[in-house]
Amino acid sequence: MRSVRHGNNFFHYWDLNNKMNCKLSLCQILDIVYFFLCETPIKYAETITGRSHSTLVDWYNICREVRTKVIEKKGQMVGTAEEPIQIDEARFAGKHKYNRGRLLQGNRIPQSEDSDALLENNRNYGRRIDGPWVFGLKQGLDCRYFYVNRRDKETLVPIITQECAQGSVIHSDAWPAYSILMSLGFIHCTVNHQENYVSPASGTNTQGIERSWLDAKIKILRKMRGTTELLLQSHLNKYCYRVMRRHSSNLLLGFLNDVRNVYRSVS
Repeated sequence: MRSVRHGNNFFHYWDLNNKMNCKLSLCQILDIVYFFLCETPIKYAETITGRSHSTLVDWYNICREVRTKVIEKKGQMVGTAEEPIQIDEARFAGKHKYNRGRLLQGNRIPQSEDSDALLENNRNYGRRIDGPWVFGLKQGLDCRYFYVNRRDKETLVPIITQECAQGSVIHSDAWPAYSILMSLGFIHCTVNHQENYVSPASGTNTQGIERSWLDAKIKILRKMRGTTELLLQSHLNKYCYRVMRRHSSNLLLGFLNDVRNVYRSVS
């Protein structure tokens, strides 16, 4: 007989000083995991569990790492005519109130120009601020979001070739960065959003991922009131994991099964 902790770094993680930094029982850990899956704010979890703020922050980050590794282990997406891959980019910067404040907490947004388009700024708002941008791919319940600083073809095309199998059907808008997808072996269909949201000729649309952007922005920018640039990708992975497990009959057991697959016990 042996403990479930044996060889499983999730239940007894090692800190930066190479010391085991977990003094919680298994039941206490499962309590924190449950509150994480219920998306309970840390300040409320502190009151319910009696754990310190730093302990809950550490465990919430560890749980997000599990979701990140599950998302990263996914195979390539295969788009078909019946179920194409929709791609799009969105800006996760929120809005300034009275032209003041931060777009993301603790984040300075870099100033840059998109190389694929001529940018014009006729308003007296100063230089255009570009980013942070999030590039997304969606096919049914499989969505993958990537935090990027630019949305030019040098940034987006490598992500597409990595995540999508060659020959896949891809739907997008008419952003110039996607213009070379046909030459790379993809079946690329576009819709001009200045004319139609759904192409009347081919039915090409990006409605699914556009709706997904709305849900993600409500969660990250409104309910969470933003996040840091360092943690943005982990929160995007957390959202993608929730979409993937949307119809799961038991979210807790499914998460523990993912923990087992990510941190396999060593005999």
